Amino acid sequence: MKRKWIFLYVIIMIACSLPIMNHFLIRGHDIYFHLMRIEGLAEGLRCGQFPVRIQPVWYGDFGYAVSVFYGDLFVYFAAILRLLGFSLQNAYKGYLLLCNAATVCIAGYSFGKIFKNAYVGVFGSALYSLAVYRLVNLYTRGALGEYTGMAFLPLILYACTLLLDKERKKENLKKGSFLLGIGMAFILQSHILTAELTVLMLCGVVLLFAKRVFRKEVLLNGLRAVLIAVGLSLWFLVPFGDYMLNGSYQINAAESEEPLIQRVGIFFSQIFPLFDNAVGESLDLSAGPQGDFAQGVGLGLFLALPAIVILTAFLNKKLYQESEWRIAIAAALFGGAAVCCSTIYFPWDFLCRISSVLNYVIVNIQFPWRFTGIAAVCLTLLWCALVVLIGRHMGRKQALAASITVVLLMSLSAGHYVIDLLERGQRIQVRTQSDMDSYVASGEEYLPLGTEPEELTPESLLQEEGLEITQYQKNGSNVQFYCRNHTDETKILELPLLYYDGYEAYGVSETGKKSDINVTAGNNNAVRLLIEPDMKAEVFVHFKEPWYWRLSEVISLMSVLLLASGVRNSSNSSAQRFALAANLVRKRSG
Repeated sequence: MKRKWIFLYVIIMIACSLPIMNHFLIRGHDIYFHLMRIEGLAEGLRCGQFPVRIQPVWYGDFGYAVSVFYGDLFVYFAAILRLLGFSLQNAYKGYLLLCNAATVCIAGYSFGKIFKNAYVGVFGSALYSLAVYRLVNLYTRGALGEYTGMAFLPLILYACTLLLDKERKKENLKKGSFLLGIGMAFILQSHILTAELTVLMLCGVVLLFAKRVFRKEVLLNGLRAVLIAVGLSLWFLVPFGDYMLNGSYQINAAESEEPLIQRVGIFFSQIFPLFDNAVGESLDLSAGPQGDFAQGVGLGLFLALPAIVILTAFLNKKLYQESEWRIAIAAALFGGAAVCCSTIYFPWDFLCRISSVLNYVIVNIQFPWRFTGIAAVCLTLLWCALVVLIGRHMGRKQALAASITVVLLMSLSAGHYVIDLLERGQRIQVRTQSDMDSYVASGEEYLPLGTEPEELTPESLLQEEGLEITQYQKNGSNVQFYCRNHTDETKILELPLLYYDGYEAYGVSETGKKSDINVTAGNNNAVRLLIEPDMKAEVFVHFKEPWYWRLSEVISLMSVLLLASGVRNSSNSSAQRFALAANLVRKRSG
């Protein structure tokens, strides 16, 4: 890569990281939740868990199964920084910098490869990385999962162009299936809702390009992509599915009598502002748009839609045969559809009432403006295609003028956003977990049903009369103590641990005999032990993954090794082909 491209990518990364280049954090809507995830993950690793499933620290150290329900793959980076001695906020900043670097590079790589043009790659990277909605996710909302998932959306688009290429070259199909599988696995393990929206987009791609999709070689490579995504994600999907299907938690037990998703969509005026609020809430439509944070794609990206209409009307009909035009049309359709889906005018509530399945999918989206992320990546792709077409049919100067204009508009919007954020955003400093409340679980979705979090008090053990507990030690989700039951009745002992399926306990007597202890959910879903009559033993309590969770981890590890082996063999084959070609050239020239 040329130095000038590297320099430009660094400039883009710095531009979208400006709000964290100071000694504080801006308090995003979900930032405390994600800071607790980092701290809980670090503490889980410190206590010997791997992978971490029940994060300590939460709810006064009762523990929280957030790692079962929310993918932690990339958050391990921040947790490791924490273990290395970084403050909590600096570990978070390090993670955010990594995400910005990944987004800038992946976008540049993807858009550059789609159009086989390094300049277009930098252009697309600038538009997508500086999109105000992405900045909102980074800073206003502190939506770590969503902005991590957004980093891989350009890779999904590149994979689609490879799989749908009309020439159907074997090499391109294989690469497309690999990138699609990797991209979907990474999105799924970052943010399930972004994965859901991506799947909806891919379903639209299948419908729009049905003639190209329903070919044997394309279908087989599409199936390979699914297998790659599932194989890499199985270590997360199996525990998640196990708890969702077999447990009773807030996330799978709550029912919405009257879905109100449509009421928090955006107004027409919020779709394409040049300058919008960096600070605000997602308010009901009755409140109007004044107090909302920026939720639309912004003027710079939105202008791609009228631009393609004008270009189509005035350029030669030969334009219609070009691959870039077909990409532009598809991007316009999906980008425009995503913009429509983000508004209060799209009939979400009506669709919810048609079917219980639709209701479940739609209600889980939570906010229509989440579609703005899909709109941002599609409209960036549209602008890239338009710049290529303008350069080919109108001249390089016109293409350069168009691209500079759009980048300036995006920079103005991003600059205004950063200034407004730093002026009006609440500044916080969180160096350790003690600087925040451990009872900060966002919507408390992952609590066992019926749990009253404010009553989870870890000050003392709850034990029935006749039990003697000594040498008590607690290390995360592991508890060890000496227990003596002085009675001839089974007694109840409740520990300061939140009960999830997987906790087990056993006692070791003075003679070394090991005996299992019954573990159930007690008052307020605390871990309850049933202590047998006359028991005298050293008791050990810990969380143990079921065998099929462990099997899923092995399968995911094998998937990683197989993919790594495949990539290595492919690289060796490419190098061999290059060497053969070079030898042939030398022989002919000789």
